[in-house]
Parts: sequence; C-alpha cells; structure tokens
Amino acid sequence: MNQLNQTKLGYLNQLFETEMKEKRIKGAAIQIIQNGEVAFSNQYGSDKEDTIYKIFSMSKPIASVAAMILYERGMLDLYDPVSKYLPAFSEMKVVGENGLEDAKNPILIRDLMNMTSGLVYPDVTGMSEMCMQKVAEEALKRAKSGEKLSNVDICSMFADAPLKFEPGKRWNYGTSTDVCGAVVEVISGVTYGAFIQKEILEPLGMTDTAFYIPESKLNRMAKVYTRTDEAGHLAEAKLSDLEYLGMNTPTQIPYFESAGGGLYSTLSDYAKFTQMLLHDGTFQGKRILGRKTIAFMHLNQLSKEQEDSICWDSLYGYSYGNFMRVMVDKAVGASNGSIGEFGWDGLTGNYFCVDQEEDLAVIYMQQIKEGADQSLRRKMRQIIYGSLE
Repeated sequence: MNQLNQTKLGYLNQLFETEMKEKRIKGAAIQIIQNGEVAFSNQYGSDKEDTIYKIFSMSKPIASVAAMILYERGMLDLYDPVSKYLPAFSEMKVVGENGLEDAKNPILIRDLMNMTSGLVYPDVTGMSEMCMQKVAEEALKRAKSGEKLSNVDICSMFADAPLKFEPGKRWNYGTSTDVCGAVVEVISGVTYGAFIQKEILEPLGMTDTAFYIPESKLNRMAKVYTRTDEAGHLAEAKLSDLEYLGMNTPTQIPYFESAGGGLYSTLSDYAKFTQMLLHDGTFQGKRILGRKTIAFMHLNQLSKEQEDSICWDSLYGYSYGNFMRVMVDKAVGASNGSIGEFGWDGLTGNYFCVDQEEDLAVIYMQQIKEGADQSLRRKMRQIIYGSLE
C-alpha cells in the first residue's frame, strides 16, 4: 500500500507560507486523505478548521451524484431528451452563421452531464450569452418583485436563450447543471435542495452544506479576498465584490437553488463527499451509489471533436464527463499524478481531486474573487504526488 511521506508533505506548508509572505494568499485550507485516513490537514491565515466557504462549481459533482441516484433507480435514461421533463426545451434555437436556426437535435440528459448541450452562462461575449444574461436579469427582477419562482420555472426560462451550438457538437461550460437539477426535481417530486439533503448530505453527515449560511454560523464564513495587481497581491473584498459573487446576503434563503454553483460547505464536509467518490460510492458504511456507477462517472465522456473545444488552462491534460474533469494525458498536464484522476473546482479557487489508483483525495479551499492561481495549484499537486512512496 503506497504511503505519503510526511516530511515531503511539509513542503506544502513552505509553499503556503511563501504565498502568505508574498500576500498572494490570506486565507486557505487543505486536507489530504489517503487509505481512509487524514494524511495532512492545515489552515492558513484567516481560515480555520470549521470555516464555511461558498464552493460555487464544486456544487456540480453533487448534482452529478443526484442524477446518478435516479439513474441507478431506473428513473432516468441518459439518452432521454431534456424536453421530456422540461417541455420548454422542446423547440430550441441555435446561433448559426446566418442568425438563429432551428436545432436539428434535442438536448439529451447526457448532453447536460457532459456540458455538450450548447447552453451557456450569462455574459456579453456572444449572442447566446447576451440572451442568457437577459433571462437571468428577468428571473432576478421577478424574484425581487416577490414572485415565487421554482427552480423548474427558472430553468425553463433558460430555454428562451438560443444555444451556442447544435446539441452534442461541442463542449461549453454553462447552465447545464442547473437544468439537470430541475430535471431531478421533476423526476423526484421534491425540490432539488430537499432531494440532495435526503439522499446525499444527510447520509454523509454533511451538516454544514446548504444553499445559505444560518445566522448562528455566520461568524464561521470565510473572508473573501480580491487581487489588487498583476503580482496577485490580495485585499479584503468590498461589498461590490461580494455582490458580484452573490455572497452579499449569505444568510438569506436564495430565490434559486443553483445546482451548478449555489452551495456553501466546509473542508471537512466536502472531504466526506470526496471519500464517498473515492471509495466506490460508500462512506462510513453508508452507500450512496454503486461501485460500477462511480466507475462510469469518471470516464472520459467526450469525443475528440468535443474535446477540441476545451481551451482552459485549468484543464490541460484533462477531458470531461458527468460534471467533472478526468486526467487523460499527464504530459500535456505536466502532471506527476495518475491517468483517471478526477474532480472539479469552483469560481473562487476551491478545488478537489480523487485518485482511486493511489487511494487519495485532496480538498483545497480559498475565497479569491478572481479564482485560482494555476501555477500554485500545479505546485500543490506536484508536492502531493511527489510525496508518494
């Protein structure tokens, strides 16, 4: 059984102490689990053991597990069209070379799970994104006026924005996970939040994971930072930064339970979730998914054509499937890790990876508005994998 060398793991402290000294990190936490035990755990700067973070897109793997629970029960077919559950997606438009065109193919559930649906996030970079921006603004306006919109209502509004490309043609990061959460609601008959609470969070003992922070726990909320210059020096975030991140009212129950990015959690809570993935669907005797389903979840699900659409530096060496990255080329990733290692990260720089070959899981938390420093992330991984004996 491979073990981590504790002396070599100590280089993590040196790495983060340097980052703290250079004011590029002011709060962070990391935990490494191997062979079912905590091999390394530390907090830096303003962060503590019980600090609560907004995990943003690290919410997505939880949504993947939620969908796969229904998949295992025979209630969901990955080749089902999304319109079977959300009729608003029946007749989609696609942005073509000459304007809007009728979509030739339906969006399938597997297109959602693999980010090949053509759905986008709100932005100003293209027609699809700008249309989605208008949809998001309209949903927020209606919610602020007092209208009670369900998750299904809001996700159905997403169908008003044209797709960036024909479903299944390319890979593009967008609102697919949120729509998947709405599908979970329709099939299960309960809200997405209620479903994951009963089926995932409660069985795993994730007592600090939710779509808001209760008033009694607000003092545990992580400080949020923002970079002030090209050198990456940090200052505490302003109210406008928190508003941009949707973190200015953390104690309020949100009008929308975003399956793609809405959850708050802690290092120890998320470690329970990662250990469930690591150990073939079980944690401390509780089985969430079957081992064959877990194996399917971290397969590369993309075709070569779809992979060619990925251009993020955080995905060098990786492909994608079921809302998670999966390592396929260590040379391109400049990685001393393992083929098949998988996981995801979040907007403010949160990160996790699972390596079943080494019985290893890594969870890292920070709250920086501009996100991860990819060089720091690579160095962190290099130290951890270099510590394996």
